[in-house]
Amino acid sequence: MLDSWGGANSDQIANSDEFSQKPCLLTVARRRVSANMPSIIDRYLIREIALTLLATALVLLAMVLSHRLAGYFSKAASGLLARDSIFVLVGLQAGYFLVMLVPLAFLLSVMLTLGRLYRDHEMAALAACGYGPLAVYRAVLLLAMPLALVTAGLSLFLVPAIMDYQFEVLAKARKEAEVSMFVPGTFREMLNGRHVVYIGAMDERELRNVFIQTRESNGDLSVTTGDKGHQRIDQDGSRYVVLDHGYRYRGIPGHGNYEILRFERATTQVDTAPPRQEWQHRETLPTPQLLRSGDPDQAAELQMRLNSPIQVLVIALWAPLLARARPREGRYGRIVAAVLIQAIYFNLIGAGESWLSHGVVGIGLGLWWVHGLFLLFGLGLLLHYFAGSRGVRLFHPATWRTNRA
Repeated sequence: MLDSWGGANSDQIANSDEFSQKPCLLTVARRRVSANMPSIIDRYLIREIALTLLATALVLLAMVLSHRLAGYFSKAASGLLARDSIFVLVGLQAGYFLVMLVPLAFLLSVMLTLGRLYRDHEMAALAACGYGPLAVYRAVLLLAMPLALVTAGLSLFLVPAIMDYQFEVLAKARKEAEVSMFVPGTFREMLNGRHVVYIGAMDERELRNVFIQTRESNGDLSVTTGDKGHQRIDQDGSRYVVLDHGYRYRGIPGHGNYEILRFERATTQVDTAPPRQEWQHRETLPTPQLLRSGDPDQAAELQMRLNSPIQVLVIALWAPLLARARPREGRYGRIVAAVLIQAIYFNLIGAGESWLSHGVVGIGLGLWWVHGLFLLFGLGLLLHYFAGSRGVRLFHPATWRTNRA
């Protein structure tokens, strides 16, 4: 029994190399997987930042869309848009503004999440376990990189198609507004009170029993009436009311010397053309066409489409260190500072886009100088963090004097 047991041990000892190497390989494989996969803390930070990002983006988007909704209601009240197209236009604007708001929402989510962890001493506990401020970058970048890719896909491919469809809906809504502008039986002011228009009845596109009171530039008051008429909108957007078989009365209120004119057809301009915005048409151009173009205006549009994804990556560099709040520090001080920095970033992007589209700066420089400035800002924060670490203090003169003593 003893010999057989010993023989079995001899066989195991003889084959010990074969059996001992496999667990070793499994251990190395597990370490490699654990090094490449996000840790529990990484997943926790990603989840917290992502949830805050979603909530912040929805709040910012609701604020912007409510402002746009008020603008569309104002245009509909002025007869520039059909009421049925308002919510369609707001829905189409959501995709465009979402891409613009992603960098700001990402910045606020990082600042709010990490700032709360620093104030609640959770980051101090993580640092005691070896998860320092620089380790936070792994979780932030694991979220920032796919977010930048999704934002780039939306900005480069989906948003141009949305903007193209939006201009079609806008043109259709303007044509429909020709009919929906006037309500029968009501008075309506036009051109800031210069005209007062009354429509007795309306049949499809034909107006009936039309009354128009006009205050002339010299103070005279004129009244134009017509049995029937219709609206006309020129290519530039100017609106006219064309009357058939009517009269025009012109004079000064309080005086009896009125001029009476009978006409077969008269045209009165009741609204001016809206300001032309030719720059909007470039937003509908497909991205491959912008890549092949050497026009400064189209190059500015291409770089503006790349702006939001690049901002997300640049913000991921400097936001985690800026969010390092002390326990007794104010809750919103660093958030206000981050918003001010992002406001400077946004304004410089706007100025750079204007310079690029007007040829002040070259296409090669474009908007890259703005991203470069804030990339240097992020690197400066990293150097400032390292300058306060123990490794750099070894090269400080005060440290040399202490070591000599």
